[in-house]
Amino acid sequence: MAVRALRPTIRPPGPGDARALEEAERECFPDPWPGHLFLAEVRAPGRFHRLALAPDGQLMAYLLGVWQYLDLHILKIATRPPWRRQGLARHLLVLAGEHVMEAGGESVTLEVRESNQAAIQLYRTLGYELKGRRPHYYGDGEDALIMTWRVPRSQ
Repeated sequence: MAVRALRPTIRPPGPGDARALEEAERECFPDPWPGHLFLAEVRAPGRFHRLALAPDGQLMAYLLGVWQYLDLHILKIATRPPWRRQGLARHLLVLAGEHVMEAGGESVTLEVRESNQAAIQLYRTLGYELKGRRPHYYGDGEDALIMTWRVPRSQ
């Protein structure tokens, strides 16, 4: 099933979404952020955050990004288990790239677990390139790969 068939509503989160984000985070990550960080994030300026919501209002996927000069740094991107492999993360990343281009930015950067081959493959298909490594980045000691997508330049 593709994103179009899912018919998600895409919107920025508000303070009332912090609890749903915290619940989804626990489902998606072995080292989840605590709830208070989500509340702080949705209230912070200089952010690009998007939620994908099912027609019944359930949170399906989310992307949280922060501007660092001309780079949009993806802090979190996740799809809840029932909706994985249906194009939601891809859709949110494309929206982030479009936002960067519209805002005059230069790139999107993210970290990914070295073992998360499915995510790495997705990022590569979207044009992300491996730029580096953060040793022992995650709480369990696993390294993070740094991947970056650059805005295409006109020739």
